[in-house]
Amino acid sequence: MYFRSKQIKYLKDGRLEDVLALIQVLALDKDSHRSEGGLRSELPARPNSAESWLQLAGEHQEFFRVVEGKQYPISLVTRHVSEEAGQKRPPLSPEHTQALLNAAVELHDRQIRRSQRWTVLIPIWVAVIGGAVAVFRVLTGNGA
Repeated sequence: MYFRSKQIKYLKDGRLEDVLALIQVLALDKDSHRSEGGLRSELPARPNSAESWLQLAGEHQEFFRVVEGKQYPISLVTRHVSEEAGQKRPPLSPEHTQALLNAAVELHDRQIRRSQRWTVLIPIWVAVIGGAVAVFRVLTGNGA
């Protein structure tokens, strides 16, 4: 069940928009690490697709680093590991931020395509089952 829920995390209503908003705040703000309250001051009260920004970030470890118990537990992985300039990590460049946004959109699109893959098989299965029923009826003498 865990693996399945991990595969569909971008399919939750409003998830892509929430991820894009969180990436932008964490990439471009002067502070690289944020608290839930700090995020609520920059973003809507809570995300549309999760109970909190902390939960959302925890579900998307491909972008976000969450260290629960810290005063400022949420950061972008790429910004957290970037070279420090004194005690602060500088905001990401617009190009780097755009690359992260594009990656999130691509992951979202892939999950949509993956979730729709099975719909192609429905007509094939209907034809196979219909053919099997017809063959069965002919073999059992129930055919017309």
